[in-house]
Amino acid sequence: MEKIFSLCILFAIAYSWDLNYFGIDENYYISSIAIYRARAFLALPRSCCHNNISNPTVVEVPWTGSFRQPASSHFRFNILEYQKRKECDKIQDAISLDMEPRKPKLWILDKGNEFCNPKILSYNVIFNTISEISELQNVPRENLNVITIDPQQSEFGSRIYIGNAGDSTLLVFSSNNLKWRKLTLRDMSNPAISINADYLAISKTDSFMYITGRKSLELFSINLHDVRSSEEPSSNESEKEINVSSTVNVTLIGQKLGMSTGLETDFKSGLSYYMVRDYVVVRWMIGLPMEAEYHTVLTQSYEELPYVSELFTDPYHYGLWALVNPLSSEDCQEANNTIAENIHKLKSRVVKVLKYNKLSGDVL
Repeated sequence: MEKIFSLCILFAIAYSWDLNYFGIDENYYISSIAIYRARAFLALPRSCCHNNISNPTVVEVPWTGSFRQPASSHFRFNILEYQKRKECDKIQDAISLDMEPRKPKLWILDKGNEFCNPKILSYNVIFNTISEISELQNVPRENLNVITIDPQQSEFGSRIYIGNAGDSTLLVFSSNNLKWRKLTLRDMSNPAISINADYLAISKTDSFMYITGRKSLELFSINLHDVRSSEEPSSNESEKEINVSSTVNVTLIGQKLGMSTGLETDFKSGLSYYMVRDYVVVRWMIGLPMEAEYHTVLTQSYEELPYVSELFTDPYHYGLWALVNPLSSEDCQEANNTIAENIHKLKSRVVKVLKYNKLSGDVL
């Protein structure tokens, strides 16, 4: 590890929000972010940390992708009307967000609660309305963690992947009709291994999707050609779920350098993740062995990165960003004093860790 740490490049742009406008104090926990032009949407799970169940679970905030902090008057409140607790057609506990490519649709993974099933739903960011809702009946909600949208369209619209929907299980939705099916993940070299799909990252240069768990070292890949070419959901409008679970083969790529959160690809065959123990974001070159010498440290700082819940690409400002929290969702449950201390030190909830050339996509 000392060898890769000597390569450390500290590049950080601070960005933070005061959410008092939404009645939310400084101890909030953000699990996910999605960017649409100069607007950012934040997921604040009601089931995490000190987030209050009466507070919003999705908020919209301004975004510039630079040092310039926008005026507070740019905060919008339209999405708040769709978040009434115990009303199951409303958002109950948002855990992950993603924007549909080339469409002004924000897709939300709602973990549900003791009153309501988990579900996915879309929010039209132009008309500020809920467009589609699909309940995830008979899907365990406890470990649901991520929603990721395939950038390649099909005749059924976008494919939407839901991670950790059961043991070694992904869900695949078609956005045009919300039909969904289960994919069982199987490593043919070790069929008995359990694959936790806590984090998903689709390559920006080829057809692969990468999968890892927050409490495991293994990194797997799926060739999305196998998913994209497989049978699409039935056209029977009365059935949302396809009962037969298909199996997709995964490949074990190797082991990460440590337990991690966040997973994101870039335009030059890099895959980045955040190592929890070392407060560091590292970048591995896809295709090379997963050893220390093939990793580069992008940024490392306990003060700036005490815990990263998500890594994301801003499609409008060409960079890789880290979504920062004072503590993990597990640690903060019984750490009132510690989280208060860390909040005081935390200058930013978003840190830019990598720049791209706007024309070539090269890493700067």
